[in-house]
Amino acid sequence: MEKEITTQQVYDLAMESFGVVPGIVKELAERSKEVAYIFTKGSMLLEKTTFTFTELNVMELKVSLLNKCDSCIKGHTYLLKKEGVSDLDIKAIIVNQHVSNERFENLLTAVENIYYAGSAAFPEHVTEHLQNNFTEKEIVEIIGIIGVKTIANYTNNFLVSVKK
Repeated sequence: MEKEITTQQVYDLAMESFGVVPGIVKELAERSKEVAYIFTKGSMLLEKTTFTFTELNVMELKVSLLNKCDSCIKGHTYLLKKEGVSDLDIKAIIVNQHVSNERFENLLTAVENIYYAGSAAFPEHVTEHLQNNFTEKEIVEIIGIIGVKTIANYTNNFLVSVKK
C-alpha cells in the first residue's frame, strides 16, 4: 500500500522544479494533492524534453489560448517577452496569425492540430505535418505538454468561475 501524498511533498517538489510554490500548485494541492503532484512532476519532467524553454512557452501559450486561460496567457506572454520573443510574434500567436520563426510556426500548428484531433484518430494532414516536422519522441512530448498545461488551464478556469 502506497503512502498518501502530503501537501509538503507537493510543495517540496514545486520548490525543486520552479524555485517557488506557484499559486496554481497551492490551489491544486488545496483541492487534490494527487493532481497537484501530477501537475508539478509533469511540469518538472517536461522541462527535460527536447524543446527549449522558449519553445515550451510558445506551446504552453498556444494551449492556454485554446483553453481560454487568461492567467496562463498572461504568464506565458511575460515569459516569452523576457526570453526575447518579439512583441509582433507574441501578438501573432495570440490572434492566431503566422509568426516569423519557422520552428515556432511548426510547433504552434502541431499543438493546434493535436489539440483538435486528439479525441479521434488523427486526420492524414495532421499526421503528415507531424511526421514531416517532428520525431515521434517530440510528437509524444507535445501531447504531454498539452496534457499537463491543460490541468493548470482547466483548474484556473474553474477557480475563476466559482469565485465570481
